[in-house]
Amino acid sequence: MEHIAHISLGSNILPHVHLPKAIETLSRQLALLAISSVYETLPVGSSGPNFLNAVAVLRTPHLTPHHLKEKTLRPLEAALGRQRTADKFAARTIDLDILAWDGKILDRDVFRYAHLAVPLAEVLGLYPLRHANRRIQRLAEQFQRQRPLLPLSLAGFCGAK
Repeated sequence: MEHIAHISLGSNILPHVHLPKAIETLSRQLALLAISSVYETLPVGSSGPNFLNAVAVLRTPHLTPHHLKEKTLRPLEAALGRQRTADKFAARTIDLDILAWDGKILDRDVFRYAHLAVPLAEVLGLYPLRHANRRIQRLAEQFQRQRPLLPLSLAGFCGAK
């Protein structure tokens, strides 16, 4: 059975290099169904360079969320130079997280952070989430009223829609 995964991508160390590379690599390993716009956002929990953030929708063959995370996402992060530290807000080359799986939210941070909610809301029209579509859309609109995130040009980004 195939599954639909909504994956967040974020980078604030050479993000114009690492974000496209992550998208390109994911699209070679799994079926890339959609990619949101890319948004530049302030770092959360630390000072440092701004992040580039996006959400990808992928179709996965016969994987569980744990398998996708441990066998695909974490190795890709390592290949792109991600170094995990005790500081979960440290700068990073790439950060890949499963936001939703088969229409169900797995990462509750979606409801706390604009850099997750806004790009996720953008792809919901194509690949909706059960019981959360309106809530995420309203939340994204609220975030956009408070401090708007503007999409960047996707020129040069692999997998751009």
